[in-house]
Amino acid sequence: MRRAEVLKKLIEETGLNTKAFAEKAGIPYTTLRSMLMRGVGGASVDNVIKVCRALGITTEEMDRLAFRPEEATSLHQDFSEFEAFINNPEHSLFFKDYLGAPEERKREMLTFWNFIKDAEKKKTEDKQ
Repeated sequence: MRRAEVLKKLIEETGLNTKAFAEKAGIPYTTLRSMLMRGVGGASVDNVIKVCRALGITTEEMDRLAFRPEEATSLHQDFSEFEAFINNPEHSLFFKDYLGAPEERKREMLTFWNFIKDAEKKKTEDKQ
């Protein structure tokens, strides 16, 4: 999956049209349209970062989704799984501020949770 396709998919998942999303990201609509049609490679770094921030992902996550399609899962799915995890009384204390946190903080917590999940998976694989 190419970067532009990843961005297009994630923008669709926000429920916003391209024009509304461009406004949210703080870039001109024509710039976003160009990125989605011609590819991200020719776009300015600043504009790519703005789009990624508005989506709540890092540029590294965009690359991961673009170049490792087997790992490409919906961010909404990740959030649902994460919220189920933190609603478990055994885990909720650590992530108690999640539900009231701003979007940027939620993304940081999700990244940390993915780190924990990957470490636990590796431990399980090492024991086998």
